[in-house]
Amino acid sequence: MKQRYYRTAALLHAQPRPVSRRRPRLHLSRTTVALLGILIALVLWLWLDNRWYLMGENLQISGVTTTETTQEVALAADLLGWHGLWLHPQQAQANILRQVPIVSTAQVTCRRYPASCVVQIVEREPVLVWKTGSATYGVSADGDFFPLPHPADTLPVIQGALPQGTTTKIPAAVLDGAKALFAQSPDITTLGYLPQRGLVWADPQGRRVAFGTGGEMETRWRIYQALIAALDARGIFPQTVDVQFPAAPTYSTELAW
Repeated sequence: MKQRYYRTAALLHAQPRPVSRRRPRLHLSRTTVALLGILIALVLWLWLDNRWYLMGENLQISGVTTTETTQEVALAADLLGWHGLWLHPQQAQANILRQVPIVSTAQVTCRRYPASCVVQIVEREPVLVWKTGSATYGVSADGDFFPLPHPADTLPVIQGALPQGTTTKIPAAVLDGAKALFAQSPDITTLGYLPQRGLVWADPQGRRVAFGTGGEMETRWRIYQALIAALDARGIFPQTVDVQFPAAPTYSTELAW
């Protein structure tokens, strides 16, 4: 018969005892808790208080003449809806000058809280109107042209395509010629423009007179008057007259251009 052997603790290897691991407790002082509460409240105030955000009633725009220009300035400034800490007046000024051609100068000042901004602009003053058929532009004294937001019935008018290569300014020769020509006679209120002929005027008798460009219009005006007087004396009625070159004026009894 087999004998039964009993194992004792001495015969067994030492067994590891499980060690319990407890998470260390985080002990916060009352001061720390208070500071955290203040910080959270500050963040919520910065985020949720509507007075930090620029609304339409807190954006003031002055110096504009039309509602359309006011809307263009407000959109270009890109200030509405932004948090006071993210308002950038200098960038708003640059945006307005780049995107709203009629504006010559812009000054933007902002307050962070309660959020508010004031935009002060100066519009360009047109000295004449240029009509291309599809668009109407105002032209300033220094040649800048821009979409005209409102009628300017009292200003002299030039009709025709813009001079070739014109991007932001009317060429000085064209602008100077127009100013000089408008000054020659109160009958001249509207001029045309043709690339090969320059400034063209339809006189009260229906003749088309090409004056070219440049500021030397007084001489060309006298040549035009003398030529018409000489032709009238001979009973000749020209349809077109070209005095671009005063030393060699030309005319045609047919509508050549």
